[in-house]
Amino acid sequence: MTLRALARGSFLITVANLVPRAGAFLLLPIYARFLTRADFGTVSLAGSAALLLAITYRLGLDAALLRMHHDVGQADRRHLYATLAAVSLAAAAGVTVLAALLVPVLVAADLLPIVVLALAIGALNAIQFVPSVWYRATDQVGRYLALALIAFGVVAAVTVLLVVVVRAGAVGSLLGQLAGAAVMAGAALAILWRQRPWRVRGDLARRGLSFGLPLLPHSMAGWILNVSDRALLGLLLGLAAADALAAIGVYSLGYQLGYAVGLAAISFNAAWLPFLYRVGGGPAGPAVLREAATLAIAGFIGLAAAVAILASDLIRVIAPPEWAGAGNVTAVVAFASAFNAAGLMLASGMYLARRTRLMPILTIGAAAANVGLNLLLIPRIGIMGAAWATLGAYAVLAALIGIAARRHYPLALDGPRLALVAGVAVGLTLVSRAVDPGEQGLSAAWHLGVAIVAMIAIALILRGSFAQLRARLADTPPGSGFGQAVG
Repeated sequence: MTLRALARGSFLITVANLVPRAGAFLLLPIYARFLTRADFGTVSLAGSAALLLAITYRLGLDAALLRMHHDVGQADRRHLYATLAAVSLAAAAGVTVLAALLVPVLVAADLLPIVVLALAIGALNAIQFVPSVWYRATDQVGRYLALALIAFGVVAAVTVLLVVVVRAGAVGSLLGQLAGAAVMAGAALAILWRQRPWRVRGDLARRGLSFGLPLLPHSMAGWILNVSDRALLGLLLGLAAADALAAIGVYSLGYQLGYAVGLAAISFNAAWLPFLYRVGGGPAGPAVLREAATLAIAGFIGLAAAVAILASDLIRVIAPPEWAGAGNVTAVVAFASAFNAAGLMLASGMYLARRTRLMPILTIGAAAANVGLNLLLIPRIGIMGAAWATLGAYAVLAALIGIAARRHYPLALDGPRLALVAGVAVGLTLVSRAVDPGEQGLSAAWHLGVAIVAMIAIALILRGSFAQLRARLADTPPGSGFGQAVG
């Protein structure tokens, strides 16, 4: 295994995972100019509800499928995919039927289309993990990237048609998301169709649920980490409904830009875990994890600094002046996302050691911290309170995962190097915001220059870790440690 092979696979899978999320960023200028802030707040809340539904339907089986793909033989693999997809679809069907009975009674008529669309998006996303796992686990990253690009193209086309041309508002935006979810669901069904004859096996379902169900509270707590602030903003700002939705819209715009760092980390992690499963159980595993984790965490700190430095300029480019407050949110959430990236890398050893039952406890603790900080800060400093609560919660999560992971896997980081990177990133961010040239063009040039200096400085700091990781991978035979359990 070479660093070039890891970099190529990681890059392609990272891009493929980022495409649907990047679509949301590319569409932000459209949302900001053709949706009201209240409409964008409505879309944000509905999308968050659809995500929670999809997480519930999956029951942690997405992570289980990725792990079990490497544990079962070729003959059992088609049964594995069919079984776990069937379990997820059964969960989605049960909730959808229940919702069909309750929603018309409990939901106001003007909100009914929004709620129905959220339910439909969640149901179609129930088996989205099938193509994601299949293409990643079988090293068909090019096809996975192509599928992601097709789905994004559909989302973009439908959204532009309905939001810009038809002026369908929040409903049009959600219909665009629904169209993209339908493409991914169709790809999942096509993969399952090629693997027929199907057989739903109880033993595989039990193994999948045994691995995945402990991760469900973890995933739901992660959902709380990501979106509870929007719900709490509506409750704690003390504003009229329309004004609260507008504030949520501004916050959501800033949050999505800042969380680009977190999405990049999640996508990189999707490429990193299959590789770690191949080498982590071997003698070189701890050393590879040390250097890779150091590089990844430092890289995401640098990316967070660049986003934070350029935040106000990005908001000016994509949105009218009334959205300006989103820039400060972006800067704080970007560094919160760097803590999220650190937690993901530190958790690698726990996944390798199959200690997934600990993850819900840790994530629930961080989610509780997030809710508590929101309750404390939002009434005092408004939407910035929610942003700082996000940063505090992800810092707590990274610390808890780091402490727990060291108990189950030989985990060490290059602490001095990471501290130096963090100092450079935070210091240059503060300098860039303290010095204001005034005129917008000069301000943008100044911020861009400081961001470039930050990235170059961090790259120079990381040269040693890069060289060490390349040497470790060159000495590691392909498949080393594959499938080995770590105690």
